Amino acid sequence: MAPGIFQNEPYQANAASQTATWRQVSRRAQGLAAIKDVITGAATDSAGDHALKDAQKELAQVLQRTTTPTLAIPDVLQAYNSYKSADTDQFARRFLQSNDVIVRASAAEVIGSQTPGEPNTRALIEALPRAMRDKDLNDAALAILEALAKQKTTTANDAIKTALDSSDHLIRRKAVALLKANGAGDFSARIGTVQTRNTTLDYRRAIARTGKHATATVVTSSGAFTIEFLADEAPLTVDNFIQLARKGYFNGQIIPRVVPNFVVQAGDPRGDQNGGPGYQIRCEINEVPYERAAVGMALSGKDTGGSQWFVTHSPQPHLDGGYTVFGHVIRGMEVVDNIARGAIIRRVIVNER
Repeated sequence: MAPGIFQNEPYQANAASQTATWRQVSRRAQGLAAIKDVITGAATDSAGDHALKDAQKELAQVLQRTTTPTLAIPDVLQAYNSYKSADTDQFARRFLQSNDVIVRASAAEVIGSQTPGEPNTRALIEALPRAMRDKDLNDAALAILEALAKQKTTTANDAIKTALDSSDHLIRRKAVALLKANGAGDFSARIGTVQTRNTTLDYRRAIARTGKHATATVVTSSGAFTIEFLADEAPLTVDNFIQLARKGYFNGQIIPRVVPNFVVQAGDPRGDQNGGPGYQIRCEINEVPYERAAVGMALSGKDTGGSQWFVTHSPQPHLDGGYTVFGHVIRGMEVVDNIARGAIIRRVIVNER
């Protein structure tokens, strides 16, 4: 679609409507960001120049609008940032105070892409304590630490050092890596031992499945498919999935990500690929290859799995050894092949024998 058409009614009106969903607003923002890549070298006051300025203006209006859906703000903010507007950091500093952890994480990422300066450093330092107290997700804390490291100042490094006392080993690990990269000292000893959240009962339950047959039938709005678990290769990952399923955790969730000939990804309670159960589980990397129908844990880094999982449409050897394989689809791959983003998981039925 030509930029001029995309920027005219009714497309703009649909995204600006009071009833617009966060997905509609996000897609609109992504489209406006793409205009910058399509129009290059536009002469001043040309049609292309006007299109770029109109896109910038619209994105700014969306960020200023109090009715903009929270889940859409990260995409809108990143789109606005792509235009290198002079007031981008002002918007980012404002959203660094959001109640939503992913919005704050996106704001920190945007600040990290700006030229270092005292206002941004101060805003990041002020936002860090709250991020360290986030209970369900550590995205904001990790992003703020990353942005602070890019400030390259003693004050910023001192703020990063406060994260060495975090109870979250991923935050401690990030702080140690950033301080070392900035030449602010080697605090590797502060990473410490990772405290498992698993109890003795969890281990016994997981080990008891060894050599046994366990499956889960995932009933979606597009049909049902059945996963056979690999309890011998990934016992704790399998147990985590089964416990979540039995609690009804997946019921009613939207499938947020489908990449044709790659994966269908599910298990996100937010629906924007950023959600989780409020904890992380350790990776259980094994030698099972990512063939078609493999079921794996989605990650954003080592030991960051929680509840998001995926099924491969086709062999994906580049995933081997990097993501825990904990099952494979034994029935209903034709359903998986036809699932589209936005499909709903009705329920997950676990069967053990």
